[in-house]
Amino acid sequence: MIISHSHRFIFLKTQKTGGTSVELALSEICGADDVVTYLSAEDMALGRGSGARNLEIPDAYVSMRSRVLAQFGRKKSRAGLAYYEHMNAASVRKSMDPTEFDAYTKVSIVRNPWDREVSLYFWVTRNNPTPPDFDKFVRRRVRRPERKTFEMYSIDGAPVCDIMLRYETLEADFRAFVDTLMVPRVPNLPRAKGEHRKPTARDYRQFYTDETIEIVRARNAREIDLFHFTFD
Repeated sequence: MIISHSHRFIFLKTQKTGGTSVELALSEICGADDVVTYLSAEDMALGRGSGARNLEIPDAYVSMRSRVLAQFGRKKSRAGLAYYEHMNAASVRKSMDPTEFDAYTKVSIVRNPWDREVSLYFWVTRNNPTPPDFDKFVRRRVRRPERKTFEMYSIDGAPVCDIMLRYETLEADFRAFVDTLMVPRVPNLPRAKGEHRKPTARDYRQFYTDETIEIVRARNAREIDLFHFTFD
């Protein structure tokens, strides 16, 4: 997640949509006073990005409950004292000047949910020598399936983003967005976290049955309707 005061935009990072690549690239144009959330050592090893900074939420936007949780040893990000990677729009708005949140350009990324589910499968099982088959993975219990997708860029069920980049055209969409910021150079997108899915697994459709198609459709109905995604 990024809050760029210097360029007046907020990047809300959805899961398995190329968000790390975008975050690394955008961090290169951010100023010293901008908020850039933590990236893993693996991500920074790509040789891109300018590192996390300004993670502490300003005192004016920290609740008494958060202070109490911190006193009991709760991690700062979980207590509500620090910005974090997959922070949703509602939480970000509560953690900064709301007039700035409303005025800044909000940007996020969407991806065909059936393709995203396959990508998530390969990511979750990347270190498992005997991973479950994809059908079983799709049928797993998911309490809030939209927690890191639709809910990331929505408040009270209403999307708040001004710009939605599409994973399927990410490089062109990213360049078009950064062009609006009038920076001297548009950084190239690094390829982060893409090595866990084999080239032979790029066509997500090969993994599905009629039943699992409908499971993913039901879990992502709002996003599918909003962006007119189809299985084919």
